[in-house]
Amino acid sequence: MKFLSSSVLLALLALAIPAFATVNVSTPSAGTTVTSPVAYAATATTACATGVGAMGIYVNNKLIYTVSGAKLNTQISLAAGPEHTVVQEWDHCGGSTFTTINLTVQGSGTTATTVNVTANPGSISAGGSSTVTVTASNATQVTLTGSDGTSYSLATTGGSVTVSPSATTTYTADATGSSNNATSSTTVSVAAPGATSPVNHVVFMLQENRTFDNYFGVLNLYRRANGLNTGDDGRVYDVDGIDDKLNLSNKNDEGVTFPLFKLRSTCIDDASSAWLESYGNVNRYNFQSTRPILMDGFVHTAEGLAKSCAASGVCHGAYTDTAGQRAMGYYDQGFLNYYYYMASQFALSDRWFSPIASKSTPNRIATITGGTTQGLVFDPGSDDHLGKRTLPSIFEELDNAKVSWKIYYTVTQGSCIGGTACGSGAGNFPSTTLGYLNFSSKYVYLNPLHAACTGTTRPSSAVGDPSNSLCIDPNHIAPLSTYFTDVANGSLPSFSYIESGSKDDEHPGSTESILTGQSAVAKIMNAFMVSPSWNDSVFFFSYDEGGGPYDHVPPVPGHSNDKTSAALLPIPDISAIAVNPDGYLPCLPPAGTTATSHCDLRPSSPGAHSGDAAATKGFAAQLGFRVPNIVLSPFTRRHYVSHVPMDHTAVMKFVENRFIGGSAHLTARDAAQPNLLDFFDFNAKPWATPPAPPTPVSNNSACTPTNMGP
Repeated sequence: MKFLSSSVLLALLALAIPAFATVNVSTPSAGTTVTSPVAYAATATTACATGVGAMGIYVNNKLIYTVSGAKLNTQISLAAGPEHTVVQEWDHCGGSTFTTINLTVQGSGTTATTVNVTANPGSISAGGSSTVTVTASNATQVTLTGSDGTSYSLATTGGSVTVSPSATTTYTADATGSSNNATSSTTVSVAAPGATSPVNHVVFMLQENRTFDNYFGVLNLYRRANGLNTGDDGRVYDVDGIDDKLNLSNKNDEGVTFPLFKLRSTCIDDASSAWLESYGNVNRYNFQSTRPILMDGFVHTAEGLAKSCAASGVCHGAYTDTAGQRAMGYYDQGFLNYYYYMASQFALSDRWFSPIASKSTPNRIATITGGTTQGLVFDPGSDDHLGKRTLPSIFEELDNAKVSWKIYYTVTQGSCIGGTACGSGAGNFPSTTLGYLNFSSKYVYLNPLHAACTGTTRPSSAVGDPSNSLCIDPNHIAPLSTYFTDVANGSLPSFSYIESGSKDDEHPGSTESILTGQSAVAKIMNAFMVSPSWNDSVFFFSYDEGGGPYDHVPPVPGHSNDKTSAALLPIPDISAIAVNPDGYLPCLPPAGTTATSHCDLRPSSPGAHSGDAAATKGFAAQLGFRVPNIVLSPFTRRHYVSHVPMDHTAVMKFVENRFIGGSAHLTARDAAQPNLLDFFDFNAKPWATPPAPPTPVSNNSACTPTNMGP
């Protein structure tokens, strides 16, 4: 007998034993009744080092469809009656696995009964409430029952019910039809009182002007390739990106079509998502309430700005892209290696919007005020030339509740680095959003005559200004350098707000590389992770507004899922959070174009005409676009992706819930936000030991706006 060598035997065993693999079918669900053609969406994972080679669909044991790679999304025509279908994967190591999906297919001439149920928010604190929404079609009876024993009879088309369960409850919608019955379930998680009590410090930082698709649109590809898309609960978490939509495009004014493309430059020309441009990006020709939601104006906006700047010669930077192509560009881990790693290890949301369909200053003001600018859609300073505003803010709210807070500013109004001796007078004044509000004078004000400082303020030499041109309270407003001292000493306040600025903020501009900003943020986050503050803190990171690059998710209530892949649905629509913060709506000034305290629309502005969406629905008509984000904490769920809609004011609500009380809110907007508890596991503390992130890419030679790609 001839014996095989041990190495040959091991090789044969490797071929015979499949690598561990899974097939996750998101649609259709096994055991359901469907109509033909049937949408199939599935993803596969494998422990095989060289990955999944192909996927396929069997119908009654016959292979009828195959596709290369680890993902399929197709429609299959099936005969009426019971059907035995199987979704299978084959990996490059010779292994294979499958998931069986048995279905009942409606015959021709019959109409299937369908039902879907969602809860918003999906997680609440004890004593809070959630809205459970049921949609049904072709039903004769619809009921909603909770695992806590509650029951509701609904209309045959469904309806909404406000629920306040005392414990985590699963709600099941049952629809009865003439030809079939349908069912759908959702869960409302209830956190015990004080669930966030392990959190003693909240840090919030906003960078500048990037959409979710511009930065994280192809994040799925990175997550899958590196095995970072499966949570500790075993579920696969994908983002609503553009990895399966790269055929999306926009046309410029000359009729040239530009599809999505990968950017090769780390600096590109600026665009805009101010009030007019934001509505124009959604539909470049129509601002009315009945407008179609086309997402077709991004290139048009970018082209118009570049041409205007080139003609006037007064814009910052060299505007070279007069075709508007840059609006369709996106980045991946090649440049954004640090962000891709952190967003995949920790948690993020693919439904995080900026609060207002406008540019940076209105969004930053709305962020700290819980959603209101009291009617203004432009910058109340540089655009409207109004004085400081009398608006509530999270800082005043925390002050009244005797909760500690601090703003860390990066630059001064003279564009000097905070904490350095640079410039004089007002040029040394901290560049902060709080400076737009009257309340700021309690903690910082100009002092050109060097009078004695009042209250808790001190001469500004305390923050590196030897001219003492202002009075400032460094326990509430301090340069960013102080953050590194505070975090290292474990002396962060309850709420920290980091104000970015200058060339570190990633604002598009033909001389500003995104790598500089990424490195600056990495320094801030790394210091946080290795500090004693790590153990009981949460760091929320995002961008103040979209800035003009393309994003495929419409920020319009009733339409936010129009372009979302079926495999990711159901995702709650944004209508629950897109509410007017107060009674102030966008309006035309009563006397011409001179802005008043609460009205600053121009005659060409969306909302200036009675049929416009903004005229009929106010700030609830459209949010700002989706923005990139990362939720960094030892309590963050690993590799988690939230689909719960939110805007920046949800962070304010999180701070209010933790440090003031569950009923605290500044406006109706922050009151409507989710509590963000789905991001966290306060029991297991998944990241008690933080990971070691990569060194950020530093190839600044790629800052070549004239050579963007593709």
